[in-house]
Amino acid sequence: MFRMVNHSRWRFMSKLRLVAHISISIVFTLAILSHYIGYASTKNDLMVLKVNGPIKPSTGDYLERMIAKAESNESTGILIELNTPGGMLDATRRIVSSFLDSDVPIITYVSPSGARAGSAGTFLVAASHIAAMAPTTNIGAASPVLSDGSDLNKTLASKATQDTAALMRSIAETRGRNVKSLEATVLNAKAYSSEEALEAHIIDYIAEDRDQLLAILDGETVETKSGSRTISTASMNLYEGKRNWKEKFLDAVGDPNITFILLTIGSIALTIEFVSPGILVGGFVGLLATALAFVGMGQLPVNWFAMVLILAALIFFVIETQGAGIGLFAIGGTICFGLGGFLLYGDFGDNPLQGNIFTLSMWLLGLVILVLSVLVFFLILALRDSIARGSPSNYSTLIGSEGIVKTTLNPNGTVLVGSEMWSATSLSNLKIDSGRSVVISNYDGVQLIVAEKSKEL
Repeated sequence: MFRMVNHSRWRFMSKLRLVAHISISIVFTLAILSHYIGYASTKNDLMVLKVNGPIKPSTGDYLERMIAKAESNESTGILIELNTPGGMLDATRRIVSSFLDSDVPIITYVSPSGARAGSAGTFLVAASHIAAMAPTTNIGAASPVLSDGSDLNKTLASKATQDTAALMRSIAETRGRNVKSLEATVLNAKAYSSEEALEAHIIDYIAEDRDQLLAILDGETVETKSGSRTISTASMNLYEGKRNWKEKFLDAVGDPNITFILLTIGSIALTIEFVSPGILVGGFVGLLATALAFVGMGQLPVNWFAMVLILAALIFFVIETQGAGIGLFAIGGTICFGLGGFLLYGDFGDNPLQGNIFTLSMWLLGLVILVLSVLVFFLILALRDSIARGSPSNYSTLIGSEGIVKTTLNPNGTVLVGSEMWSATSLSNLKIDSGRSVVISNYDGVQLIVAEKSKEL
């Protein structure tokens, strides 16, 4: 009997080992094949990248990563299909540097029809080895402006304009493009149609679509950092370089409206946690939303003075809940929060290129202010009701009642009596820790005077 059991177990283990060996062999075989197939397929491949929307730090991360991947795979080149209204200068400089240092040809194609390479996009097109546009597209208007789209003051405008114009001149000279025409996009906010850009030698080709562009480029020779490269599109394979999860995540939270929503949720949740410590959900949600909001703000041109106003609003809300401000602190907090939201993506300093791309929806801001105003209104009503019920006759009925310290009395704090929260001070100014039981011995105006229960026994 024992021999039969051992034999069955041995057969089961043998089958298990066989399955394991086959599985491991399949995995290694697929890994090796995918390596060689991937390597073989990238030798004559053209990587296609799509950039739609504002130029942000996450855009720079995406393009830098794809350029490095194309270089390691020895790809024929990179085709960037571009449609952008502009973006941030620091991110634009990073991308321009990666274009100029690339060992593989960079082909930028402003498409589809109706697309544009505005502001920061002009620098990307100019820095490419080959620049092309679809019909009825436009390029230019790269003058520095504030984040809200307004013009800079004269001194700041001169400084920012000369700096960006120098960058544009150096790019144009490096790529052999029309220096004066490209410089005019910065100095005079000049914009060009695709036909005008071709005539001015800002771009190299006009193509109806991708297929026509590839046919035009067949046999084209370009000079890269590592030497001359000839583009052969006859037997070329196209593959799309997609954003990874991190880049997609940064693009999502980097939306101005989403960032503001996260900041609003975080502020409200943290206020609730400060008012009622121990509600872990409020603290967790507040910290998470605030952290995500700061991640999003890392992708945006944020005015940190506005953040000070929003922080002040948070402090005012907390103060209002801790004492009888009769709604004044709550009203002040609402005003500070609304003003901070309005100025959040504006900038008083040198913040060129992005124009009015990164702006907060006024509908969203108005909705948040409305919600906060309604909350403040009900808070004021609650405070008035509390004061009405807090007449001396009503206070006198509380004397002798017991309560629980919610915020440490040192000597002032808050005490929960029944289901109501009261401002209180400790008898003889003694410190009473949170959670201790107290007895109400007297009142002073709208504030209770309490003593620790153990000292009354």
